[in-house]
Order: sequence, then C-alpha cells, then structure tokens
Amino acid sequence: MTTNRYRAGDGTGGSQPSTGHEPPPPGAGLMNTLRWIIFGGLLLLAIVTISSYVMSHRPQAAKSTSAKAALYHCPMHPSYTSDRPGECPICGMRLEPVPDTTGGGEGHAEGGATAGDVPGLASVQISPERIQVIGVRTAVVERRSLGERLDLVGFLAPDERNLRRVQLRVAGWIRRLHVNQTGEHVRQGQPLLTIYSPQLYQTEQEFLIELGAQDSTTSSPHEQSALATARERLRLFGVPDEEIRRLEREKAASSDLTLTAPVSGTVLERNVVEGQYVAGDTPLLSIADLSTLWVLADLYEMDFGRVHVGDRAEFLVDAIPGRKFAGRVDFIYPTVSSETRTLKIRFQLQNPDGALRPGMYGRAIVHSGARPSLVVPTEAIVNAGDHDYAFLARAGGRFEPRHVVVGGGDGTWVTVLRGLAEGDTVVASASFLIDSESRLRAAISGMTAAPDAAPPAAGGHQHGGTP
Repeated sequence: MTTNRYRAGDGTGGSQPSTGHEPPPPGAGLMNTLRWIIFGGLLLLAIVTISSYVMSHRPQAAKSTSAKAALYHCPMHPSYTSDRPGECPICGMRLEPVPDTTGGGEGHAEGGATAGDVPGLASVQISPERIQVIGVRTAVVERRSLGERLDLVGFLAPDERNLRRVQLRVAGWIRRLHVNQTGEHVRQGQPLLTIYSPQLYQTEQEFLIELGAQDSTTSSPHEQSALATARERLRLFGVPDEEIRRLEREKAASSDLTLTAPVSGTVLERNVVEGQYVAGDTPLLSIADLSTLWVLADLYEMDFGRVHVGDRAEFLVDAIPGRKFAGRVDFIYPTVSSETRTLKIRFQLQNPDGALRPGMYGRAIVHSGARPSLVVPTEAIVNAGDHDYAFLARAGGRFEPRHVVVGGGDGTWVTVLRGLAEGDTVVASASFLIDSESRLRAAISGMTAAPDAAPPAAGGHQHGGTP
C-alpha cells in the first residue's frame, strides 16, 4: 500500500502532492487574479483620496504654482496670460510681467499692491526704457514765494478825492451856460453858468442894507452882528466869496449870479440846460482833476492772501504800447462782489500829460510779497473731483500715489498744504499714463485677491472633511 503526501499552502488555493505532479484544483487561477485586482483598486482609491485631501487643504500652494506659470499678461487684456514674453494676440501690445501680489514683485511697492493712501490706486514700477518712451518728467517739491507777479484785469476811474460838484443851494433859472459839453477842460475861476434867483437877489439886498448901516457913524454892536449874519447867509446859499467882495465894493445887488469853476479839471457831468428851473438839491455840474487816476482791479478769492497794501503795481493799456504806469497798492476793498466773487484793489497813477482816460481797461500787474510756501508744478496734481493726489517718484522707477491738499496757484505752480514734504520728487508730466497703469494694477490685484477670500459655496464641503 502506497501513501501519498501532500504539500499545503503553496499559493494556488489547493493542496498538491509533494512530488508536484498533481494539477491545481479547478478555479484557483481565477480567484488569484481577482484577489490582485481588488488589492490594486483599493490601493488606487487610497491614493486618490489622500491626494484630494491634500489639494483641498492647500489652495494657496496651487494658486501660487498657477501664478508662477503665468508670468506675463497683456496690459489692455489682463485675461490673456503667458509663461514667456511676447506680444498679445488680441491687440499686439507687448506683454508685461504679472504683478506680484506678495509685495516683492515688479509693479508693486513694498508692502503690497495697494501701497499709497489713494483709494483705487496702486503703486507701480516702470522700467527706465518705458519711462523714457512715455515722456515722464519729474519735479522736486520746493519752497518758494508764489505770486511774485499777479496778472489782473483793471480799469481806470477818476480819483474821488479830486471830484467837485457845482451846486447852488437856492432855487432859480439857468440864464446862460458857459460850458457847452461834457469832457470840456476848464480852469479854476473860469465861468461855468449864470443863474437868476429871486431868493438870492433878496438876500443880497438885505446884505447891502446891513452894510449901509455898518458904514454909518452911529452903528451899534447889534447892527455889526446883523451884517455878519447877512454875510454868513450868503455863504450858506453857496454864493462865492468873489461875489460877496463885489457887493461890498460896488454896493449893488445883481439879479444874475455867475458860478465859476472851483478847481481846474474836466467836466464829467452836465445835468442842466439853458432856461431850466433848478431847485436847491439839483446837481448842476461835476468837475474832476484827471492829473491823478485810480486803477481798480478785480482780485479772485484764491488770491486774497497774496496782495497787501504797499505792493508794487503796474498798469499797461493797449492804446499806449510800450509804456508802463507804476504805482503801489494803497487800498483793498473790504467787500466781495456777489456776482463776480471778487474784491477790488486800488492803486493810484500819475497822469500829468492826460494820456490815460477814465474807463480804459488794461492789465494790472501786482508784484506781491507773499511768504515762501511748498509748491509743485500745476501738472503734477491730478484732480479727481472730491480729492487731489500726486505720484511720488521713488528709486528704481517706482511711483506711489499720494493724497495731497492744495492751495492757491499762479497757473504754473500750486501750493501744497498737506501730503508732501520739501525735497520730495513728484511726477510733473505724463501723470495720466501712470494713473491709468496704477488703476489697472489695482483692479488686477483686486481680482486676484477676490477668489482667495471667497467662502465655499453653500451646501458644499471640502474633500476629507466632515459633511
């Protein structure tokens, strides 16, 4: 009797004799294959699960890798990116480096893309070649006296201190006018008009009566006082001293009284004609001495603090080319016109030859002595409506937006009240190009930062987390 010995556990799922010549049991190979397939599937599922969990918990690393892949973009079409320099296929512009939102990349200042204190703007960094191409010019904030010369519009007016009005304080009729028109030049003592006044004639008769009583040897102090009163009454009626002396000399009252010019000058107004009845309050003639004139110039509110009494001034008119009339500001009017929002300043000019005429318009140039203040070129200030800002030039082609508060200016320079310091360098030209670049960089930075801060969608959950 022969004994067969088997070897168990050879990995085929059955038992074989020790000699190895017996075949495996039916189905052993299929079961072995299924075992390895199930094992591989479980291993692959474990790898996918672990990878998903790592990726879902490290979004910043993925974004950083993506950002490093897209190193260049189109300034006009930020949606187009590339990993190498070249030209935009949409508009043909040269691709620019993508701004580094970590704060150390090209196109941003230290501390991030939003460096500066102007909302909606970002600091930008521009290569020297591009700075030269777009024509960027800078200026240094300096301290100087603004308004050393202030150009205003002024007009000539008569000196009010040299105006004289011819008027009689009694009623009467104009017998004769010796002045035929306005604008006529008269000399002091020259006859102007002859007037007949019954009231004045009666007053002269009373004066002569008192004068006759005074001449008598028996005149009393009362009579002397009456004569003085009659003489004073004539003066109060506006009778010239020459007429009173004539009465004392000729002792004859006249029905007509001739009024003479009190000063030499030009007749500016003639308000009566021959034969006209005039009352005591009727203005007859106005005479002005035009050897000195006033220049009245309009000063805008922004320049109120730049002009002071005593400042040198000049007046130029087109009618007299090449000639300057010099003076000094002697008065600043205290009120502001509600229509023009200006106040007037005044300075006096000598006009001995009569070349200047009242009513002429011209240029009033005031050389003011304003105190030094911080100034920048007017082009350096960008007006955004509700605020002003400038671009501060830093080393390495970096430009930082800076909020500023400005004061008055002279058209070329403007004072800076707050925001800049003496010695700072600001962009004085091509500010609008840098402004556009700054706004674009700020917008791109905002779009890049928005997905990082966005919360997960409602109802979703991260891989590997608790639902």
